[in-house]
Amino acid sequence: METRDTVFLVVMILSSFLLSFEWLRRFTYKPTNPFIDPLISLSIMILAGTLSLMLISINNKLQDFEDKMEAKDRALRVNMESSETKIEESMNELSSKVDNAVYEFNRRNYH
Repeated sequence: METRDTVFLVVMILSSFLLSFEWLRRFTYKPTNPFIDPLISLSIMILAGTLSLMLISINNKLQDFEDKMEAKDRALRVNMESSETKIEESMNELSSKVDNAVYEFNRRNYH
């Protein structure tokens, strides 16, 4: 996980905590149980954390997929260049054989 991803994770968790805390305070939420307010804030922080980790995981998988596609593209390009070189060599060899055969044919006909 990159540093940038870690920073985004921390920012998401802190902002979710502040959002839940201020939202509950603004609407003068007074729970009968004093443990409910921290529980709401904690659950929102966990939700934001897991959401950000899921996004980071998806980003990492997409990056791996992109790297694999680039590697396959490079391999395909190298194979195409190799095939092109082999075909060109074969064509040059065939062309020289045809030229030699035509030369030999012309030499026999005119001599």
